[in-house]
Amino acid sequence: MATREKVQRLKSVPGSDGGLFDREPASTGAAASRTGLKPPNRTCTFTGLDIGTTKICAIIAEIDPAGKTTVRGIASTPSQGLRRGVVVDLEETIASIRTAVRKAEEIAQVGVRDVLVGIAGGHIQCFQSSGAVDVSNPERGITRADIRRAVDKSALDQIPMEREVIHTLPQRFIIDDGPVANPEGFSSRKLTADVLTVTAAVTSAQNIIRAVRNAHYRVGGIYLEPLASSLAVLTPEERDLGVVAIDIGGGTSDIAIWAEGTVRYTGVVPYGGDSITEDVRRGLKISCFDAENLKKRYGSCLPNNIKEDEKVEVPVALTGETQEISRRFLCEIIMSRYEEILLLVKEQCERSAHFDKAFGGVVLTGGGALQEGAAKLAEKIFDRPCKIGRPSGLAGLSSVASSPIYSTGVGLVYYGLQADQEAGLSEKNLFQRLVRFFKKAIDWY
Repeated sequence: MATREKVQRLKSVPGSDGGLFDREPASTGAAASRTGLKPPNRTCTFTGLDIGTTKICAIIAEIDPAGKTTVRGIASTPSQGLRRGVVVDLEETIASIRTAVRKAEEIAQVGVRDVLVGIAGGHIQCFQSSGAVDVSNPERGITRADIRRAVDKSALDQIPMEREVIHTLPQRFIIDDGPVANPEGFSSRKLTADVLTVTAAVTSAQNIIRAVRNAHYRVGGIYLEPLASSLAVLTPEERDLGVVAIDIGGGTSDIAIWAEGTVRYTGVVPYGGDSITEDVRRGLKISCFDAENLKKRYGSCLPNNIKEDEKVEVPVALTGETQEISRRFLCEIIMSRYEEILLLVKEQCERSAHFDKAFGGVVLTGGGALQEGAAKLAEKIFDRPCKIGRPSGLAGLSSVASSPIYSTGVGLVYYGLQADQEAGLSEKNLFQRLVRFFKKAIDWY
């Protein structure tokens, strides 16, 4: 059974810790550098596993010392065992995970043991919390260990036992002399960390971990999907300026407000692309399969741009024949639900004190961002600039992986790089590396 220690936690996103992790300029053009992460000192291979409501996607990618990210394998399979990010059929989820990863392995011609797993859903909650600790040696100055203790205390002291900590995202640090961006090295008797703690329902997180393990893969880390997709599509400059990142998936629409280089708020709206498809199905009285195809082929969020006399053919469920309907009517159905989703997102954002700091505007990503006219509709609702966020700077299967559909999977690969760098920073001697190796071995067997 997974415990709080086994679920990946204390994983702040790049820049969220006020500079605790080294960053490179985004001007090199390499995808790893574009994200703000320091390139590795050796070529590393990571596998991102996006466990979504409509699809399960596996991406295998290499990152070399120059920061170049090469996608070696990418595969997806319909998600049969989840509903709005929650496992409802364990065996079907296991089968879908195994199918997606094995297809990616065949394309990449590599074997996979560790996967970086994305998590989302209505059970995700975030809390503002604070923790204070006495500095171990005030004369020597604040160390990374002191910082970790303060962040750890802020998370675990105030989170209910039925919640699992997924991320702890430092917002600011306070020492004796006042707030500082990065407290490391400062002389101080006391250190306080203000933290945004992202949590999941214990059972939901454990069921996802269990499904991955029963598919015979090892969980290298578990990360919030909107943060992963943000890492794939936003530059450090955009995160510093401030944006609202909206990942519109099949079952949910996930929110991350960025300001001053860090995540200030996360939230979820329990509607996504599947809700739009269901509205089309009901409105036109057709199958889900046909509704999805019509949505993708003829749908738009801007029905007023469609000619009134333009028609599309839709199948009649009982007879198998076709009938003509107004394309504008189809698009009005789509626009109505899409508008509702964006208004619910805006309502959540306005409850955050940091919404007004998102000066850069809105970034849409995920499969729902591909709907024609989505960016224009978002600009109208938020009264801010809006663009479609896509992973960029990739090599290999870049033409596939650069789609917004794969933003989360690509972002999970970058989280793997960050976790690898953090482990390297904490393992300063051979004994610590051996301990980590044997812990992995025990966990695997």
